[in-house]
Amino acid sequence: CETPVFEKPVVMPFTRIEEHNLSKYTKDSIRHYTETIVPTSAIPSKVFSGFRKACHSLYKFDSKTEKDFSIILEQDGSVLKWLRPAQKQFKIYWKHNSRQYHPDFVVETVNAIYMIETKKEGDIETPDVQDKSRAALVYCRSASEFTTSNGGKPWKYLLIPHNAVMTNMSFENLARQHEVKTLD
Repeated sequence: CETPVFEKPVVMPFTRIEEHNLSKYTKDSIRHYTETIVPTSAIPSKVFSGFRKACHSLYKFDSKTEKDFSIILEQDGSVLKWLRPAQKQFKIYWKHNSRQYHPDFVVETVNAIYMIETKKEGDIETPDVQDKSRAALVYCRSASEFTTSNGGKPWKYLLIPHNAVMTNMSFENLARQHEVKTLD
């Protein structure tokens, strides 16, 4: 009788991608994500489709910056997949664990997974944004420790000012310029 040989199991994290609860006005049609919306203040009320790399077929955006960022993600060859996380997708807490943080985007490339926040430039240094960024960094570090020790990709955090998001920009360039490594 041979001695059994045991192989180390491959353990990979799995979290179901949560669905969004979207609503729109009855008379309003679903728009293509590249469509120009005027006035831009109407963007949050619109539902967009036409995505090829997104994890969902329909999204809403809180701002023109977020909508334009989705165009960059769809056009950039380095982006494999992306999503706008649903409210319950992540359990990231800030403000002494009393408030939950909801990142704007998660993007996968060949070499990394990025958690991304787009923010009005003047708000980036505010205490709330900095506290959320700290919470996101802790999450990304913990996720990276697990994923890289199990053959996965590291997680990185990007905090991108609104005026850096232009549809002719590459995702890789934005990632290089706006990766947050520490807030200490």
